Amino acid sequence: MDLRQLRYFIGIVDEGSFTAAAQKLNVAQPALSHNIRNLEAGLGVKLLTRGVHGVKPTAAGTRLYEHAEIILRHVAQATEQVRNCSGTPSGLVTVGFTSSVALVAAVPLVQAVRAELPQVSLRVVESFSGTILEWLNDDRLDFGCIYDVTRSRTLLAESLVREDLYLIGPPGGEDGAIAFDELAGKDLILPSRPHNLRDRIERVARETCTIVTVAVEINGLPQIKALVAKGVGYSVLPISAVMEEWRTGQVSARLIVSPSLRRSVHLCRPRGAPVTEAAAAVRETFLRVVRDLVGGGDWPGTLLLDEEAAAS
Repeated sequence: MDLRQLRYFIGIVDEGSFTAAAQKLNVAQPALSHNIRNLEAGLGVKLLTRGVHGVKPTAAGTRLYEHAEIILRHVAQATEQVRNCSGTPSGLVTVGFTSSVALVAAVPLVQAVRAELPQVSLRVVESFSGTILEWLNDDRLDFGCIYDVTRSRTLLAESLVREDLYLIGPPGGEDGAIAFDELAGKDLILPSRPHNLRDRIERVARETCTIVTVAVEINGLPQIKALVAKGVGYSVLPISAVMEEWRTGQVSARLIVSPSLRRSVHLCRPRGAPVTEAAAAVRETFLRVVRDLVGGGDWPGTLLLDEEAAAS
């Protein structure tokens, strides 16, 4: 196989069509089909199937797609590192955020990169901590933000922000803090397992012998907030995830205490993976953005970056 065949293969899978892929890749469709036939012949397996819903990868094709993305990413990194010897960061940088981190940090980061690193192409992807962890371990991200990282042989992690968790309720709710055991009897709207937030709540519930009722399981942050605002139930979130809704009175928020619920956001990258000049520049920009957000009150929480620097 060669890099051109891998690029063509990825294009076909992404587009779900030989015709659409040929247009996007700016290559004649017969040439595209010829390269895929040679790729399949060289590997001795069928990679794609055609059906009424378009072109789909086989099991072997799905496995090749995963490897092809990593191979082409490494080639791009090598190219960028050589080109960046000129001293100007350039190339693609891919960052993974959880929904709540993306809500507060994605737009400021994009704005800063566009203004300060004009030759860098930034790709921001959003998913759960577990999925971002998988992408990091598969070397599909330059770096990503996930919660409560323990020591890892595969990742390098920097602590960013420690967030308090709040009981988020419908508008007009009570003010002031609320003890954790008072969550008993409230209909909670939480993500389904496995999820960092859900695991933390249920662990504390076991430790405090508190019975919590999960009335609705839903994984979308916008949907959780909408259901709470409509009075369907309560949720547990950092205040940064509902900042706009809380300020405009669409939801209420009460700090959870006795015990307090907290979680830390970490910036992670694959251990041992090469870091391009562009990725290093985006990381520095992101750390500055985080400091500005926390310092300005737009990301409520305790800044851990400077604590780690002082400790070291």
